[in-house]
Amino acid sequence: MVNQVITRKEIASNLERPLMQYTVNNGNGYAFTCLNYGATLTSIMMPDRNGIIDNILLGFNGPTDFLNDQTYFFGKAIGRVGGRIKGGLFHYKNQEFLLPRNEGDNTLHGGVNGFHHMWWDVSETEKGLTFTKVINPEMDGFPGKLEVTITYRWGENNQFHVEFYAINKSDTPTLFNPTTHIYFNLNNDKLKGLNNHKLSISAEQLLELDQQQIPTGEFINVTNTPFDFRKEQNLSEMLHSLKQLNISGYDHPYHVTGPKAARLSNLNNGRIVEIQSDRNGLVFYSLNKTHPHIKVNEGNHLFPHMAVALEPQTLPDANHHPDFGDIVLPANTEKKYEITYKLSVI
Repeated sequence: MVNQVITRKEIASNLERPLMQYTVNNGNGYAFTCLNYGATLTSIMMPDRNGIIDNILLGFNGPTDFLNDQTYFFGKAIGRVGGRIKGGLFHYKNQEFLLPRNEGDNTLHGGVNGFHHMWWDVSETEKGLTFTKVINPEMDGFPGKLEVTITYRWGENNQFHVEFYAINKSDTPTLFNPTTHIYFNLNNDKLKGLNNHKLSISAEQLLELDQQQIPTGEFINVTNTPFDFRKEQNLSEMLHSLKQLNISGYDHPYHVTGPKAARLSNLNNGRIVEIQSDRNGLVFYSLNKTHPHIKVNEGNHLFPHMAVALEPQTLPDANHHPDFGDIVLPANTEKKYEITYKLSVI
């Protein structure tokens, strides 16, 4: 394995803390860059079949644009809980706990002061970077004192690993279902959007959602629908099929089976991203609504379906649906999750 090289630089100083940018170079054209705010991944660089090295993530054009964003969550770490929580509350052993509500009466992506809106302490390791934070209820509105560690690192064969670890250091239960909110666009020219992309998702079912995008508790079979990605599908064609049903795009939780959650590939340049997860859900979001004044990679104006977010997690709103999985972190317990992105070129 090529010896990894970690570089860091300060890119803004007139803030609550200096905004630091870290790059971990794995050699052979593979590198990732992130910020100490939001544990934000701003780029994953990789070559294509012609040796052209480019960023496969979509994000804001300027590093400081990531600050205070509560709309797109480009590259952010999401927690304590990814997705939506109905009514902004959960129950545990006859106790009711109120959560921060930031989307009507519901909680989305950990509330306005979730992982994405925090400054993190960063330490360099032999294989990558580790972000740490002690989060009290006064900071994010969730019950329980949570000690959190997020690790980004390179593994063998250009595998990019994301690891979440938390200890509930209190006598109060809390919730823990974190994820990443990185958007993929495997084209060198990001203005091509999702053209040339194919996607497969290892799921026979997705969750039924109500008008507020909250799971009803019912599962829907994907057979003979535009939601069937068990076999690799052309994303542009599937989005067109969805629009025939007057649906603007994908924003749906899939019930995945097996460790391989999804595979995204580019027909034109040979880039492939395989996503592996130790959890049973994957939220597939095709960036359906955008503001045209937003500028992303290299100053391009953002437009709908410019990239795709694939968010591994325990099925959303699991605290209200026992058969979705268990995201409660009881008092004085710990939990670890891992997401692996296998990068390759054909």
